[in-house]
Amino acid sequence: MKLDTQCFRDIKKSFNQMLLAFLTAQKCKTIDCLMDEKVTNATYAMKMLAATGHPHSLDWDELSLTWAGDPKLCRNIDGPFETKYCFLHVTIDWTKIDFESFGFSLSFLPGGKIPDFDIGDANIDRCSTMSVNNVKLALCLPASCEKDPNIGRIISEATNGTAKICEISCVGPKKEPSAFFYFFNVAFTSLIAIAVGSSILDYIATRNGMDVELKGRTTWKVITAFSIPRNTSDLFSIRQRSDSIACLDAIRFITFTWVVNGHCDLFVGDGDNPIQLFRESDYIISDVLLNAYVSVDTFFLVSGLLVSYTFFKRVHTNPDCVYKPMNWIILTPAYLLFIAFYVAWTPQMHDIWAVGTAMNNTLFVQNCENYWWLNALYLNNFHAIQDLCYPPSWFLCVDTQLYWAAPLFLIAIYYSCKNNIRNQRRKTGLGAVLSGVLFSVGATVFLTAYYDLPAIGFTAKTTGNMDFMTQLYIKPWIRCIPYLTGIICGYFIVQVRKQTVKVRQPKMWELTLVWLFSTIVALTVIFSVYDYMRGESDWSVATRSFYGSFARIGWALAIAWVVLACTFNWAGPVKSLLEHPLWYPLGRLSYCAFLAHWFTLQLLLHGSDRPAHFVSLFQTYLTVTIPVVFMSYVMAWMWSCLVEIPFSKLEAKLILWKQEEYQQVRIMKK
Repeated sequence: MKLDTQCFRDIKKSFNQMLLAFLTAQKCKTIDCLMDEKVTNATYAMKMLAATGHPHSLDWDELSLTWAGDPKLCRNIDGPFETKYCFLHVTIDWTKIDFESFGFSLSFLPGGKIPDFDIGDANIDRCSTMSVNNVKLALCLPASCEKDPNIGRIISEATNGTAKICEISCVGPKKEPSAFFYFFNVAFTSLIAIAVGSSILDYIATRNGMDVELKGRTTWKVITAFSIPRNTSDLFSIRQRSDSIACLDAIRFITFTWVVNGHCDLFVGDGDNPIQLFRESDYIISDVLLNAYVSVDTFFLVSGLLVSYTFFKRVHTNPDCVYKPMNWIILTPAYLLFIAFYVAWTPQMHDIWAVGTAMNNTLFVQNCENYWWLNALYLNNFHAIQDLCYPPSWFLCVDTQLYWAAPLFLIAIYYSCKNNIRNQRRKTGLGAVLSGVLFSVGATVFLTAYYDLPAIGFTAKTTGNMDFMTQLYIKPWIRCIPYLTGIICGYFIVQVRKQTVKVRQPKMWELTLVWLFSTIVALTVIFSVYDYMRGESDWSVATRSFYGSFARIGWALAIAWVVLACTFNWAGPVKSLLEHPLWYPLGRLSYCAFLAHWFTLQLLLHGSDRPAHFVSLFQTYLTVTIPVVFMSYVMAWMWSCLVEIPFSKLEAKLILWKQEEYQQVRIMKK
């Protein structure tokens, strides 16, 4: 088929003028000759060529997969048509290239080959994955080429399928602002206006001494729910309830930082030198940052612990109380509104970093537009990993699903441990929990064997495995082990504090032994994958299944011991560190910070004038992770003040009003 598009004509024109200028300049013997019209007319075409990408290094060991150009030069070209700085995304099947025939040796790489991305399902498009199959070349093109469907046809046909053109992505908004963009901004601006108005009224009332008089009025409580100073004071208070589990705030913050660093390594590794990230696995200490998969299990343990602790503390006071879906009611508004914010603004942030990365964030936006209702129902983790809307949302879905299933275990434990029941029934609660653990272990073993899944998602031989993420990583029946451990832990804490179970003070040697054992277990979970991660050891299915199952159990028990030791004063200086009041605000903000961190990571990288360049894990931690954590907490403060706290106060007030109304009806009936 003959190519006759505006893009083709513009490229042909610039190429012909550049070729004519080159031939003319070849014949020049004086400076004045270079001022010939044939040469000067092609200045713009020469600048387009100069702005085209080139490898940052010619060293084969520094394999460069993203060739950046000069975006500033491209933007400032004055020619017969508008130019745009773009990246040509190509996915290459390296297995079809015989490197030895070209005199190249890949012996310096694990396994002597370029790491692949195991997509598992052959129907999944490699273009939607982050892997070393994706090569990105900067081009300074006519603006007419941005959406031309024929631009990569010649390359695909010429390479006999070795190279496939994914897309041409140019700097600038991915799409024009939609009606939803304007609707969201109007709604969000209105919310800010309400918060500002509430803050002003709160300030005036406090200054004039009217707050005491208005304090008990429902209308005033509704108005001040949006007061920024009042909500900020609640967030940054260093006071805790006497019956709280004080060490959890520190554990939340440390875990959150660990999760953020894993995502930062993922984003920065998808730069112009991804092979450098794999080389970090040669250092055993790198496993602390690279093997961050168990970090999320800490969050699940904390969630299960808080659900159990709150439930049993309540039923101990009032045995007739019921399990309430407060978790879903309080967290959902902030979650869904942030997804709306992400969908509205991400397509408008399409700068140099975004067009030069395979982490196609606009793909996630499209998923949100198509499957937003799955997020609202907390079911989007049953989709494939590449179909997720806002990637971190899978955790909230799994956490909510486990929260829905928690009453099965809580009620079994409660009724099996009540007084005056038969001894055989006392085993019901423990049996329910053990059944859940065994089911999770069985599911892990079966799925690992059936799909031949790796033990972890990242190794030096493969940049990832889609089936591992979809079948294991984001499923509740795999993640339930730490959650169930948290349920048992929360129940035990309540029983000890209410003195229904008495625990003697352990001897020093006993505490030392347990601390030593839990530390060894935690370190084993992290570092036992060292050889496997760097590609020096191929684990059997049995070994991978064993690690996938029992590493999660071991990690949950190790973290549970830290919580129990701090709660019962068995932790010494560790208790003093983890229960310091400065952790309290960080723990309260951790939920909204988790919501915001993926977006703030993109926001930080958007400020760069070139694709990401990986130096080392330590450098990434200093220059990316720490700024992202800080920015996430700033955004979390804003989101908590505007959305999370106000809506939770309004919902709590509405529920209380409904309860009072229900009690009045009961009294009237009596």
